Amino acid sequence: MSDAVVFLRKSWAPLALGAVMVLGGALRFYGLGIQSLWSDELASWYFSRADGVLGVVSNVREDIHPPGYFIILHFAQNVFGDSEWALRLPSAIAGWLCIPAMYLLGRRIYSEREGLIAALLVAVSWAGVYFSQETRSYSVLILLSIVTAYLWLGVMRGLREESRLPTAETIAYILAATLCAYVHYFGALLIFLQGAALVFLAYRAPLKIALIYIPISLAYAPWLPGMAYQMRNSTAQGAWIGDATLSTFPNYVLFIFGRSELLALMAAALCVPLLILSFFRKRREEKQAPFPTGLLLLAWFVGPFVVGYALSQSSVQLLTHKNLLVSMPAAYLLVARGTTAVLPGKTAGTALQWSLVLVFAAASLFNLFVNLGYYSQPNKEQIRAAAAYINENETPQTLLVRCDIDDRLDYYLNDGVPGERGDADACTAEDFPALMDRVEEDGYSEIFYFMSHKQPTPELVSKLKTEFDLVGYRPFYGTWVAEFRVDERG
Repeated sequence: MSDAVVFLRKSWAPLALGAVMVLGGALRFYGLGIQSLWSDELASWYFSRADGVLGVVSNVREDIHPPGYFIILHFAQNVFGDSEWALRLPSAIAGWLCIPAMYLLGRRIYSEREGLIAALLVAVSWAGVYFSQETRSYSVLILLSIVTAYLWLGVMRGLREESRLPTAETIAYILAATLCAYVHYFGALLIFLQGAALVFLAYRAPLKIALIYIPISLAYAPWLPGMAYQMRNSTAQGAWIGDATLSTFPNYVLFIFGRSELLALMAAALCVPLLILSFFRKRREEKQAPFPTGLLLLAWFVGPFVVGYALSQSSVQLLTHKNLLVSMPAAYLLVARGTTAVLPGKTAGTALQWSLVLVFAAASLFNLFVNLGYYSQPNKEQIRAAAAYINENETPQTLLVRCDIDDRLDYYLNDGVPGERGDADACTAEDFPALMDRVEEDGYSEIFYFMSHKQPTPELVSKLKTEFDLVGYRPFYGTWVAEFRVDERG
């Protein structure tokens, strides 16, 4: 056997992982600035641009998320600036790191083969790419869910098999779990579920388990007043989500597989036989597990939904597809394991496995590029285009009226300096008298009404159409600009 063949046999996995990382990196880092920042991304910019960490924390109290991601974004802006690509860069890096993290997790749970398959699925998935190019916490959340799961497995096996805490992994888990909880509340929920699972699986070591979760709890304690403040003020902010229903879960499955029914059905066809097998037999590599690993992954996949659904029945609605992304890695790992479990074997079986995986990956890429037109069509509110239209067409006699939050639209309207344009804010009919006073006192002859994520009430729209002459309507993707003439009816 030649040295080249021996080298390829020994290094095929690193080479394959490298190729997958190149593909995943190209999908994530290409075109970071193609799409306009949309309203939620502008909120991230607004919260993170405060002076110092304490200023960021103070800003975030008015939001519905913990401050971890915004602090990361704050420091990133200090280094890279606040251009569109720079604001999305932390998410892109986190999304790219999800690929090797999934490989390591899949290899730890099952084998190298499942690790590579899961890494490929993450690399080409629409959800993995989309949230890697969004200035929100979800890409970081997905990465930390993978990292904490990897470290949790090491801690769990150390307790069960050797009745000891592996020092390095325990310390790393405490740090990663704390960060995960600070990045998103569903990250905190995941850590809680991991703790509950550890109590169940290693019930003979309660003091050692306490040594893990007491430091995490103490580290999270400083944020508890901020969390309580957000909970008291979250009802109005979360009302737009709608009611929690059981249909949220199948819709979420469709969401994480690129909103493609074909991909979701292919994934289900691989996962269901795996779960059936898990009930009746344990594979050789699962002998040390307290119960089949497939069921452990299923608990990770379903657990956040079950708890979120239960909480949503008595408090503010929590179930959104984005919040449930904390369990997305479990779905891809189930598909990866399903591929190898349903098509076992050595030479022929391996060829069939990789053929199926490559077909699935190709279908995911086709869905991303062709069905969704990800890089060629708008998929976020085109606030940038609407603001450019305003900047090009407004005159000194134009009053810009906005339904805005915290002057976030100034990112595009005023070179990122909130509150200095002197525009009018009007979202409800109660705001209309002040708007009329501005028009009469300053003698404006034209009004541009700029609406993005936050919607004006129908009563306000009716008053605008009644008092002013609507002469133009410029729709953009997810936003619009209405032009009114004042001199005829005002």
